[in-house]
Amino acid sequence: MKRGAAPSLPKAVLFALSLSLLPSRIPAQAIEPVAPFFEPEFPFVQTTVELTPQPQPKSSPRQVVVRGVLLTTGGFTILFDQELLRVAAIWRPPEGSPPITLLSMAQVSYAEPHRKAGHTLPSPSAPPFLLTSATPGIAVAPATLLSDPRPSPQTAEFGRGPLPPHLGRFEGIELAGNRACIHYRVGETRIRESFEPSGNSVLRHLELSPHPRELHLTLAPQSLTPSPSPQGGIVAESAALRIESPSPAVQFLSHPSGLRARIAPSPRSETITFSYTPRSPAAPPQAPARSESLASPLSNPSLRRWPQTLHTSTQLASAQRHGLACDSIALPLANPWQRRIRPSDLAFLSEDRAAIVTYDGDVWILGGLADDDLQTISWQRFASGLSEPLSIASVAGTLQVYTRNGLVRLHDRDGNGEADWYENFSDAWVQSASTRAFPLDMAMAKDGSTLLSQGGIGKGTPFAGAIFRISAAGLQTEILSTRAREPYLALHPSTGLLTSTDQQGNFIPSSVCYLVRPGSDFGFGEEHPAKLTPPLVWIPHHEDNSCASQLWITGQSMGAFSGKLLHLSYGTGTPLLICPDLDAPIPQGAVIPLGLPTRIPLLHARMHPSEKTIFACGFQIYDSRTSLNWGIVRIRPSGAPITAPVHAVSSSDGVFLTFAEPLDPASITQENVLAATWNYLRSKQYGSGRVNRSSAPGIDAAPIGQVLLSTDQRTVFIHLPQLQPVMQLQVDHTFRFQNGAPAEGRVYFTIHQPHPRSLPAAGFPSADLSRSIPVTRLPTAEPPTKERGKQLSVSMGCVACHSTDGSTEGKTGPTWKGLFGKDRVFTDGSVESANEFYIRTSILEPEKKIVSGYHPGMASYKGILSEDQVDSIILYIRSLQ
Repeated sequence: MKRGAAPSLPKAVLFALSLSLLPSRIPAQAIEPVAPFFEPEFPFVQTTVELTPQPQPKSSPRQVVVRGVLLTTGGFTILFDQELLRVAAIWRPPEGSPPITLLSMAQVSYAEPHRKAGHTLPSPSAPPFLLTSATPGIAVAPATLLSDPRPSPQTAEFGRGPLPPHLGRFEGIELAGNRACIHYRVGETRIRESFEPSGNSVLRHLELSPHPRELHLTLAPQSLTPSPSPQGGIVAESAALRIESPSPAVQFLSHPSGLRARIAPSPRSETITFSYTPRSPAAPPQAPARSESLASPLSNPSLRRWPQTLHTSTQLASAQRHGLACDSIALPLANPWQRRIRPSDLAFLSEDRAAIVTYDGDVWILGGLADDDLQTISWQRFASGLSEPLSIASVAGTLQVYTRNGLVRLHDRDGNGEADWYENFSDAWVQSASTRAFPLDMAMAKDGSTLLSQGGIGKGTPFAGAIFRISAAGLQTEILSTRAREPYLALHPSTGLLTSTDQQGNFIPSSVCYLVRPGSDFGFGEEHPAKLTPPLVWIPHHEDNSCASQLWITGQSMGAFSGKLLHLSYGTGTPLLICPDLDAPIPQGAVIPLGLPTRIPLLHARMHPSEKTIFACGFQIYDSRTSLNWGIVRIRPSGAPITAPVHAVSSSDGVFLTFAEPLDPASITQENVLAATWNYLRSKQYGSGRVNRSSAPGIDAAPIGQVLLSTDQRTVFIHLPQLQPVMQLQVDHTFRFQNGAPAEGRVYFTIHQPHPRSLPAAGFPSADLSRSIPVTRLPTAEPPTKERGKQLSVSMGCVACHSTDGSTEGKTGPTWKGLFGKDRVFTDGSVESANEFYIRTSILEPEKKIVSGYHPGMASYKGILSEDQVDSIILYIRSLQ
């Protein structure tokens, strides 16, 4: 079954859903060939790197540079640690090899889009000839070089955050011609550092601002003996490495912790050069070049790295549903650089221009977005080298990107249309080294601060699974909520209301939307947490097994959707409406599926500056039911009727459903409504099945009393006389509009505490609930068939993880083709035939036995699938012989 998906109730209860779950299928998206992830022509890439030699005993200490900057020059690779301000390592990759092993999530999935990273971190592709210890690389006081002054993590986590600001701060990366220059501050001294090849050596240049105090620099971990150089200056060498400096201001000091350099104070700016030479009989030492200054930033606007402007077209109305149309914007997948384009977020610069950030670290500027028909979209590459960014924003016209290395602001200082200054606006929080600690989401507050969320699966740091605030100056952090699993966030632009989504998984029994307030704790990692913030609303797995971000629809041009909270499903590629009920004693809400098949795994959506349309984008690595791997779409009103409700709220007596158009009073009857309730079980297992009031697998049918229509004929009140607190209430309806068109759909509620609402004030002046005669209808079983099983495999999302044709690309579960009767080897070494009993157990208790080569990651379908539905799926699998 689909990892994390939860299918619907039996068909007799959920008759309104069957078609809405079936996505529009198109041929598989073509995957263009790509050039290497690390482009030889681009001089830096931000990334995490492990420097521990491999293989290594498990008990040996490991060294990981969490926020690294890889610099490449003349066959050398230099790893700069932006947190400790040190040159962590230098090596020479073999000819034709990448500088590091391709193991981070973006790198490992770049050529194979559905391949996920494991827990192993990238490491140098050749043994470093320079490898320094994990302590500050430069300081005013020499004692600072002896130990790491940052707080120690409480676990095996390597992320420890930046140095205290009074010791030093990384300021950014400057592109100067073909060279990347590192900028940082030590005390009050500003340093611009770069590297260049010279024969068999790599030269390290440090341009120093006036510094009234001496500076101390870590050069090598070995205690080398310095001596005067025959060419002038000073040299220290071992059998493996020679380090030299021609500057008279430099003194080498041999210390038990390694070789250091003392740089004398200077009232003027100066450039200090060091030469690092790996010792080799074939390459005798060479004198380092004397470099007084580096090349200035590019000043000729015609000198661009990526001068080509690309163009794509748009398919209008590729899908329509519930008064919305989806327009699909083509990506320039075939481009001069053979660059993968996996868009994760966008930020508007004007009505005509927007920036797109890709998971592979690129930023593109799109033009032509003010055209109603989007006939020609222009693409201009603007920046590269960023570490797994998933969100971007425009801050007073400057692009800010949330990356693993921090908040990077991109500046085009020479006006040539490409970024040349990658400012480290803030890295004031701790970034986990875990490959699952994604920099998920970002929102800009009215006071200039930035709200961020970080993935929590990696755990290990206070910021893992947290939503936190970065001050307007970028220097202070404030944690607002803790212990979410994979939180995406949304901030109301005027009220400041903050919501977050989370994805079903271990300890998260179903997909969820939270109201975030200071001190919120969502309990990921604990089965019975002492403190647990209740969700605003639960979302059934089959509607969204993998939540992404949300968007407040601003302005009035989106019609009945204006002012609503739009929820994006990565798992299904469809949007939903979230209706918060903040008047309830405990905030709760409702979910209205819209069923618009965008066909892309949605991650982020942004309002167009005109507030007439919405642009959304996303890409796929993890399982998704969408038919496309990546894409950009525009969502706009289509002019067609909105057949789903546009608002829903509960009360102590029942629920209210509000529609955009007047309804036919004759259709407002008990017979046209079905309701059911269930709860979830929080546990360390992946997700949860459904349990009824007796805590047994299954659901409870809810008695339905009167069904009333408001005086304006747009709101329906459904009397539920025995309504109690419940995690999930589902209401199906098959009404009609006054023009005879169907008003069919489904709404889900979460009810923490039923609270009264005035029926007369809501538009029902003559309501008398004492006259209700409750009616309860139970689901009826249907004969199991393989045809029904095939339909269920789509509607339940099974086909997202399990192919039916023998293929494995993009699938995290075994293929169903030829599965029945085949021997399965489990992780404990046991073997069992995939017979009817085994398949039934796998559906209802998926973590009981795990097939060798696979990992737990599927929720139980107990209480979700009826017995006849399970039988149908087994018949379908059996037919795939």
